[in-house]
Amino acid sequence: MHWPVSTVSGSAEIEYLSTWDAMVSQLLSRGLVRHLGISNFSPAQLTALLNHTAHPPSVHQMELHPYLPQSSFLAWHRENGIHVTAYSPLAGTNPTYAPGRDDSETPLLQNPLINKLAHKRNCTPAQVSLVWGMSRGTSVIPKAQHADFIRENFASVADGGCVLKEKDLRKIDKLGVQRKHRYNNPSQSWGVPLYEGLEDAKGRADYRLRK
Repeated sequence: MHWPVSTVSGSAEIEYLSTWDAMVSQLLSRGLVRHLGISNFSPAQLTALLNHTAHPPSVHQMELHPYLPQSSFLAWHRENGIHVTAYSPLAGTNPTYAPGRDDSETPLLQNPLINKLAHKRNCTPAQVSLVWGMSRGTSVIPKAQHADFIRENFASVADGGCVLKEKDLRKIDKLGVQRKHRYNNPSQSWGVPLYEGLEDAKGRADYRLRK
């Protein structure tokens, strides 16, 4: 389920429980799929879903990168056995997404620290960013249309790949403390609240998951 939002007569609204029930009964229970997943859920929405169903999602796909680490939310998924897939792991390089509210933000692949580590470890900035994401236990899905970029992305783990030390990873972690920047947020254009209680372009919001 890509969004916890449905569109009815041209207007978006929050609705996902009945959709999840249909996916369970029509797909999972009939053996048409092995796993079900979600994307872009807030902590409150995910909690409501878990309290509603006997079939929790196997995976949650969300925007994750050094500018938006969402470390607490990621840890909660780990504790509850839900795998996390990071989309936009290179932070806003997908032209589909608007640049966000802060146009002055240095693109991640031009960030001085990322480039310094890339030079030091004989990697590219993209490879450094992807390895950081995978080191957190997430799968990463960078979008690339050019063959050279696709090869570069795969080379981050192939044939020895890009090897970062623990101190390198800790330095990258600090980028998420210094800034919070979400590149994909259609809340305003859709007229529905998304990502409530999560790190986003508006600031550092705290959240609590309730069972």
